Amino acid sequence: MPRPLLLIVALLGGLAPAVAQAPPGSRELAAYRLTEPVFRQFQDASRRIGEVSATEARFRYAPLLTREIVQSEDASSAAAQLMARLDHEPAFVEALRASGLTTREYTMFALALVGARLAHGFVESGALRAVPGGVPADNVAFVGAHLQEVLDVLRALGVSA
Repeated sequence: MPRPLLLIVALLGGLAPAVAQAPPGSRELAAYRLTEPVFRQFQDASRRIGEVSATEARFRYAPLLTREIVQSEDASSAAAQLMARLDHEPAFVEALRASGLTTREYTMFALALVGARLAHGFVESGALRAVPGGVPADNVAFVGAHLQEVLDVLRALGVSA
């Protein structure tokens, strides 16, 4: 099928995000900043995903944000894994669509939020004196300003915060 025709079919079928989205790279993830408007969309999508995950037994031991994704040392690999999980579960695709987020945006926000939450926890506990290099300090500040909401949304996704 010629490329323009494939794009038109994808757009008409609502499949453009899955076709056009490549996983973000490490640099893009490191440059990503958490914002209030996207956080609200992320909360909505995560609530929907959490509801699906809580009602379907197959997600009991394999939540969306698996330990492998959350603790991965390779951000690009973690992003690719998370995007694949989101794109291959129709209920997750619908949750993102209803919340107005693409798979890519949700993935970048999720990984940035988890990283910032970890850094925030280490700084707050005194294990670290300052935000470590490579972690955006403004993302850590965002977590501090929205701590209870962040903890709630991570718990809804099965991440012990």
